[in-house]
Amino acid sequence: MSKLSTRELGVAPLSTLTTPPDEFIYLAHEVGFEFVGLRVIPVTPQEPQYDLSPGSKLHRKVTQALEDTGLQVKDAEFILLNGSDQRTEWMTAFERAASLGARTLTVAVGITDMAKTAEIVAQMVEAGKEFGITPAIEPISYQGVNNLDQAKQLAATGSLILPDTLHLHRGGMSPQQLADVTSHIPLIQICGAEAQRPATREGLVDESRGARLAPDEGANDVAGFVRALPREIPVSVESPNDSFVNEHGAKAWLEKLFRAGQAVIEAADAADTANP
Repeated sequence: MSKLSTRELGVAPLSTLTTPPDEFIYLAHEVGFEFVGLRVIPVTPQEPQYDLSPGSKLHRKVTQALEDTGLQVKDAEFILLNGSDQRTEWMTAFERAASLGARTLTVAVGITDMAKTAEIVAQMVEAGKEFGITPAIEPISYQGVNNLDQAKQLAATGSLILPDTLHLHRGGMSPQQLADVTSHIPLIQICGAEAQRPATREGLVDESRGARLAPDEGANDVAGFVRALPREIPVSVESPNDSFVNEHGAKAWLEKLFRAGQAVIEAADAADTANP
């Protein structure tokens, strides 16, 4: 890859979740990405149930793929807090994430009680220290924590913030609001979005999980959000599109996403140069 920017460009597992993680790593490397994220525990019963427990056959394959390609796992996912006792679940995620070299674990919040959420997140932050993993709160447009202000409140516990341009756009947030929480951000996830906001929660979920656009397409200001952050903060493409992958395959989609991610970064950097 011809390196045109100091910003690192990686890819998130949701971009092609039906691709087994070891194959995903090889494909990501082949098309040019510099790092990956990995889903270490399933989020829904409908998705592939990959066993990434240390010592499993798939874990060994993934470890070998990382060694063969030289790619790093920057972030692991995914815990959705529901207000119940999920300690066993997140301790499992911490162990798997740490075994693969990740430093953050993405957390979404499905409840609206911020005091209870802060208490749970504080417990996660403390437990994660044993593994060298920090929880990163992702504001999601259709969940209980859905904006940067809420995520910043939780950051008082020691957690981080993982912004996603789809949810920033759907939540009406601005690049300036993102810049205001820079110190809490380990990386940013990017994708394109249609101009029309889905009318229902179900529509938002469907869009988020399987109908996103490449980062250089759509109506949202992806380059503006990238530009709002220092170049040292990595950029990860998270853009699942089931119809494209079903028709053209995972490799073609990742190739498209890599080119689109590069284009967005170049646009952000060009704007930086023009308006320092």
